[in-house]
This record gives sequence, C-alpha cells and structure tokens, in this order.
Amino acid sequence: MTIKRAFALFLAAAMVFSFTACHKGKAKNAGKTINYNLTSEPTTLDPQIASDTSSLTVIQALFEGLTRLDANEKPQPGVAESWEHNADSTQFTFHLRKDAKWSNKKYGSSVTASDFVFAFQRALDPKTGSSTCTQMYCIKNAKKIRSGKLPVSQLGVTAKNANTLVVDLEYSCPDLPKLTAAAVFMPCNKSFFNYTAGRYGLETEYLLGNGPFCIDGTYGWEHGKYLNLAKSDTYAGKSSPLPAAVDFSIGTSSVDLSDPAAALTKQTIDAAQIPASRIDTARSLGCTFAFVQDTTWGLCFNTQSSLFKNENVRRAFVQAFSRSAVLSHLPKGTAAENIILPGTTLDGQIYRTLAGGPFYLKQSAKASQLLHDGLKELNLSEIGSVTVLCPDDTTIKMMVNEMIAAWNQQFSSYFNMKPMSLSSLEGRVQSGDYDIVVYPVKPANDGPYSVLSMFLSGASSNPAGLKDSSYDALVSSAQTENGRTAATAYAAAEKYLNEKAVFYPLYYEKSTYALAKGVTGVIFHPYGGGVDFINAGKE
Repeated sequence: MTIKRAFALFLAAAMVFSFTACHKGKAKNAGKTINYNLTSEPTTLDPQIASDTSSLTVIQALFEGLTRLDANEKPQPGVAESWEHNADSTQFTFHLRKDAKWSNKKYGSSVTASDFVFAFQRALDPKTGSSTCTQMYCIKNAKKIRSGKLPVSQLGVTAKNANTLVVDLEYSCPDLPKLTAAAVFMPCNKSFFNYTAGRYGLETEYLLGNGPFCIDGTYGWEHGKYLNLAKSDTYAGKSSPLPAAVDFSIGTSSVDLSDPAAALTKQTIDAAQIPASRIDTARSLGCTFAFVQDTTWGLCFNTQSSLFKNENVRRAFVQAFSRSAVLSHLPKGTAAENIILPGTTLDGQIYRTLAGGPFYLKQSAKASQLLHDGLKELNLSEIGSVTVLCPDDTTIKMMVNEMIAAWNQQFSSYFNMKPMSLSSLEGRVQSGDYDIVVYPVKPANDGPYSVLSMFLSGASSNPAGLKDSSYDALVSSAQTENGRTAATAYAAAEKYLNEKAVFYPLYYEKSTYALAKGVTGVIFHPYGGGVDFINAGKE
C-alpha cells in the first residue's frame, strides 16, 4: 500500500479510534484478559533505567507515577490526586493519595512522598547510569547532580510530609505534571531496592510495584516466552483497572505475527502494530486504529564510505534535486521540514517554537561544482556506481526516482535504486553496507536529545556512522543549558546534521496500531512511552 493510501485510511479510522480510545467500556467489557505481544524480552522492569518499548509497556502496568496520561496525552491523577504550582510554574506541590499502596506490604504498605524523592535522586545519580533522566533536567540542580558536581541530596525535591511532595525547578515548566507520568519519575521503595542488591527489576522476586497490575504469581514471568499480569488487589487509583488480566507473549516463539491482521482476527492478540499493507484487511474485519506520529524518514548518507565521507559530495547530492518534485508524491501535510518531530518538547515547551527552523539544505545551481570539489578532495576522477537503498513502497520509489533523474542529468553517472523490506534495510545500515538510504529515525523518548544522540560518535543507533567530535561537542553543550538557551544549542546540532548533509528530512510517519474487534480503551503513547491497558475493555 502506498503512503497516500495509508494516509487516506488514517482520516477515516482516526475518527473511529478517537471514540473507542476515550471510552472506558461498558460493564460487559470489564473483567477480561487482554492479550498483547512484546516484540522482545523487557531488558529491565526498573523504571529509573528502562528505555526500550517492551520494558516501558510492562512498567506502565506495574507502576504508577504522580500522574497518568489519557488518550490525548493529558495528565490525569495517578498517585497524586491533585497538584498546584506557584505563579511562574517554578514550584509544584503534589498531594498524594493516602490509600496508594505497594504490592507487597512487607516493605511498607503506603506509597509516600519519600518514595518519589528516592526515585528522583536515584535516577539522577551518575552511578545509576539512567539514559532517560534527561526528562528530569528541569528540576533544580538535576543537571549538576547528573554530571557529578553536586550530591543527590541537593536535588530540588522534598517530602514535606508522607503525602505531600514539593518539586522546585530550575526554570518555569508548566508541563511538569505531564512529564511525571514517564517511567523514570515513578516511585521506588528504598528498603526494597536495597534488599535486591543490584537485581532490582530483573526477576519477579526483585520487583515491587504500585500500579494497577502485578505479575501473576511466582511463575507469571518466563523470560523470552511470556509475562502474565493480574489485576492488583492493592491498587486504589482514580479508577479501577478494567481488565482482569494482561497476558504478554514475548517474541514470536509462541505467537505467529507474520500477519498481524490474522492474529487480531483470531484474537491471539487484542492489539498490535500493523503495516500499512494490512490496514484494509484489518478494517474489513472490524478493527479500529490508533495512529502515533513517531518517525522522521530522510535521506541518510554513509559518512564512513569512500565517497560519502566527503561533505561536499554529500551536499552536492542533496542540493542537486528539486525538493518540491520529490515531495510531490507525498500526501499533503506529511512532508518533513526538520529532523526532529514537530510535537517534540523541551522543558515543557514545544522545541520547534524555541529552536526555529527549518534547517534543511536548499536546492542549488552549484551542486555540480560541489561534486567536482568533493571528488578532487578525495583524489577521484568520477563517482562510480552508487546505489540508493529504500523501502519497497510505491510512493518512496517514486521519490527516489525523482532524485536519480536529477543526479543523472547533472552528474552523468550511474545510479541504482534497490528496494527491500524494512528488516533488510535495517540490517544493511547496521552493518554499514550502503551508500545512501531512505531511512527512519524514531526517538525512544521525547526531547531533541533523543534524536540528536543517535548521531553521536560510537552510538549503536547511528545510522550515518557519523564520527565527528565537533558534533559531539554541540550536543554535549546543549545538555548543560536550560530552556531557550538549550533549544538554541540543540538547534546548532540539528543544523549541523542538515548543513553537513548527514541526514536530509523527507517525511513524517505515523505508526499504525490496530485493536481487534470489540477491544476498546488501549492507549498507545508516543516517543517509546509504551502502552497503557488500565482502561482496556473487550467484548
């Protein structure tokens, strides 16, 4: 299915999902088991460390932060039943539910403000090595603590009493309540954590949650096969969990997901990410859909190749084609002007509003001269054969054909397009076996750092193989700043990727999730936020 076709279906299906996702379900839909597949084994169920989607999805069920996010990504009461802030939103006071409980009374039955203080301090402690704690940098002294310049005791978070948590910030952050729904902000019982002696979150016996579900018995988790959850009898949140249980299969050893639409129909699973090519089939079978804009596709160059290690050569290829001609094949509204997604936030504000843009390279009549200069710097007389890898999608292939036509006209060389499956594409990029590729950048967390860190020297996710100390320094400097100053610093790194023609943004994509017929209330969070089943119903 083409991108255009998928977009057309999105318009109709989104209206259906907007109703089902927000509807908690009638009584007849309650008390059922929801089946869901995790693509991989959770790496850890430690909220302060977890960063992969599988882990975060399970953590959403086992834990609860100060707030929970609804289907519109708005904060709702979690452990905090209410909150208020001062005039400039630099201090927040959260009032915790007195009936908030841990799942194991042995280590203190009540969830208290001190549990949040310990969790926040632990997340920012350099010894913890959290990769998601950047979301906490708005808290007073957080960055200095993370860099080792201050002890964790200096963090701007205080337990005024057992049920009152005060958070002081470095700067105004009106969206702090929304941020606190993230896993890294979830509470941690200090006594239990110390008992685990470094094994926290790795096995059922080393896990203590406060969420709507708990692991179903001693044998509820068999690594690599399944992880079964039951409704927690200690949870006393804003609303009672709708399902009686959530059963996670892990990987494909026990569930055939070669055709997600078929698996949904058989109700082997009740919700799943689904490729655009199967949307028509899933719709005809009564499925409803959720769409999450979470990916930027662009033209990515292998900066370690013998040809594209040269900046002038890369710039020549980007500036030779007509952007409007290439993007004319896309549905209206999906063209990407920037590498970082439009909804990305920084310190509670929309990053793009602070950073400006767009920064992509414009077409230039000097493209041929740039190529000539680049080849000269490489001591090459000609380009040689160049292959562009791309997904086997009709729309994308038409876009690449536009590029190749422009290159043929201006560079007088041979260019080849090689369409392939996404898994094959990813394999080629990971091995560095490519020249140019139309490739997706999908951040694991909200914030510009999540995207820009992918291109750091030595990053395992670096699609361009970029090794540039100047770029590394730009990203590093941005992490020491706040607010608009931080946005300006991140923007400098983003401009660098554009101006050096490392990654050229083409279009934004929404991941498509399907709910089986009769299933309602499953919420899919963007930026690797996982899936929330607390209001999931099933006929």
